[in-house]
Amino acid sequence: MATQRLGDYLDERSTVHRINTMIPAGASAWSKMQHYRAAGRTLAGLLERYPMAPILWTSISPEPAGHFRDVLTIFPHLKDRRAIAVSHWGKFASVFEHSLTARSARKWLPRLDRIVFTAPSLSEACAAWLSPETRCVIPNTLDAALIPEAAHVTERIAAGRGTPIKVLFLSNMIREKGWEDVLEAAARLKKDGMPLEWIFAGGWPKPSDRPLFDAAVARLGLTDSVRYEGLVQDRSQIAALHLEADLFVLPSWLREAQPLSIMEAMAAGTPCIVAQDGGMPAMIGGAADANDGTGAPAGRTVPARDPGALADAVATLIEPAAWQQSAHSARRQFEERFSPAVVNTQWDNLIEEVTQA
Repeated sequence: MATQRLGDYLDERSTVHRINTMIPAGASAWSKMQHYRAAGRTLAGLLERYPMAPILWTSISPEPAGHFRDVLTIFPHLKDRRAIAVSHWGKFASVFEHSLTARSARKWLPRLDRIVFTAPSLSEACAAWLSPETRCVIPNTLDAALIPEAAHVTERIAAGRGTPIKVLFLSNMIREKGWEDVLEAAARLKKDGMPLEWIFAGGWPKPSDRPLFDAAVARLGLTDSVRYEGLVQDRSQIAALHLEADLFVLPSWLREAQPLSIMEAMAAGTPCIVAQDGGMPAMIGGAADANDGTGAPAGRTVPARDPGALADAVATLIEPAAWQQSAHSARRQFEERFSPAVVNTQWDNLIEEVTQA
């Protein structure tokens, strides 16, 4: 989604030629090879037709298989061309350390004009291999349909948290995102007598995983306090869920760079509780590189895979004064750091800088 959004923005200002490197679902190894070879040929043809055009490469990979795909199909065509790569991975630095990729990564990646990271901490993690001139930080942003009007957000914050208090988990329903920890935290808080409603929204990678969720809800005695919305893709419905919620939780341990769901919650003025993992703490002002500097964070950070800490953070953050302070900070930080106007200006400046060099 972040890649599509950037492409749509640039379409309004320039002529953009797009090359799809996404592999069709269920493709065989041979089909994958053919797909990548075709993408490389398409790129070569466009570069010949437009010798002065900069390249914006939004799918650079830190995974061994993806890295060797890049080395074989993309890098050979980038010689003597202005190229900006974008990393959407919280673990991108691993490409320089993995035994299979370290040598080629250290050879090829410094040759790019810029590599864009979504958070300062993720850029600094690559400082041993990439110069300050090569590294650049530009966060993601959101579609307008996901950004509630400022006046609406101000009104909801002034009205205070709801009754019952609603906690939202919106993500892919995979174990590493932390939904089990959220359920465990919910059970602890219910035992303490806190009247909370828990909303889960997201699709299951495998249909066989859903019964595990239902069984956990029943085992923990949460049937009357858990609501499962299923996969939600409509942008207006996503925005409505964030406005309905009093808190947003994502205790993921996937080394995520910058989950858009956290940004969506902040745009709605919904305080967030996230794991101390990847780029998430910096998003809410929970780390030194948050570039906030004007007061409270937009929520709390907790150790990953720690339901007790998650429950404690929820109990602390639903206190009226703490909630209101974090809610105001969430919306303010979104406007100052992640709004389309701010992020698009950074992209304009970077592209102009690279093309004029």
